[in-house]
Amino acid sequence: MAWVLRLAAVLFGLIGLFILLAFGPGSLDARYFNPTPPDPALEVLFADPVEPVITEDGLHGTEDLEPGPDGRLYGSLADGRIMARSPEGGWEEVANTGGRPLGLAFSPDGRLHVADALRGLMRLDDGEWTIIDAAGEFPALVFTDDLTVLEDGTIILTDASGRYGYGEYMESFWEGEQTARILAYAPDGTRRVLADDMAFANGVAHDPVSGDVFIAETWAARVHVLDPETGDLRVLIDALPGYPDNIHWDAEEGLLWIAMPSRRSELLEFFHPRPILKRLMRRLTDVFGEPELPPRPVMGLAVNRLGEPVKVLYGPTHEDELGATTIVPWQGLVWTGGLDRPTVDAFPVPQRLDAAGDE
Repeated sequence: MAWVLRLAAVLFGLIGLFILLAFGPGSLDARYFNPTPPDPALEVLFADPVEPVITEDGLHGTEDLEPGPDGRLYGSLADGRIMARSPEGGWEEVANTGGRPLGLAFSPDGRLHVADALRGLMRLDDGEWTIIDAAGEFPALVFTDDLTVLEDGTIILTDASGRYGYGEYMESFWEGEQTARILAYAPDGTRRVLADDMAFANGVAHDPVSGDVFIAETWAARVHVLDPETGDLRVLIDALPGYPDNIHWDAEEGLLWIAMPSRRSELLEFFHPRPILKRLMRRLTDVFGEPELPPRPVMGLAVNRLGEPVKVLYGPTHEDELGATTIVPWQGLVWTGGLDRPTVDAFPVPQRLDAAGDE
């Protein structure tokens, strides 16, 4: 009889330990999340890496690049500076947000708008910053991420998470939380929520001809088309081989460039539809550190209005590569920067996939 009692005590102890680890103080609030696995037909497109033809230093953390109406290329840096490069070369500081600027966009009247992760939605007016919507705790902006300005002056903005702010994206990823919002700001400043419950809404771009707005949903590895009037979403492309970040509409080519700063993590995504196991796994990482993350070469995919791949940019695969969060065609090259990259790099414009198939 004594051994039965001892066995029961051990079992109760193990159950208690399990409950403590999975649900005790400091445990991960794991959510069920089941993104579409990577499409092998898209993965095989990233096979032949190319080297940049221009590398420019001193531009750490250029999270976004945006061609300006003055013909210059603008970039948002980790130290708060907004830099501009002329077509002839050379970068100069044009402003400093005093925070962490991420997405950049110009309105039809030429004014610069910034999604600053620490300060909120901002606009540069005659050298001074106007705070359109300040950052704070939900329902204020929590993780101001990216934006685009439509022809009527409406601003479409992504708030990447309602729970986690800048620098906490791995917590958002592990949890599998889906609290991101897409917001619209009318010219009179009125704010409304177009869509919510998204898995880290990130890059934003729009096609002035069709009026379509494009939204990257990072943890779901897909890009949507958004109706800016109704907030309705439809999937443009799903099952991407990397996590999409900033996106850029190339009006000349009629293509949407999707930057993917990291390949998908098969190991971590295994736990998304298994929240209990995910809670335990996160406890282990608290002790032993994060598991090895997937490679982070420069990865860019340009798709047409139907979501069909047209061009692929694949950079060097060195172990120390830090991924590109922005990819923009400008002045006959494709320019890249990254949240963690120390440089801005330019690559030759990739050949069209349909043209390659005709040879």
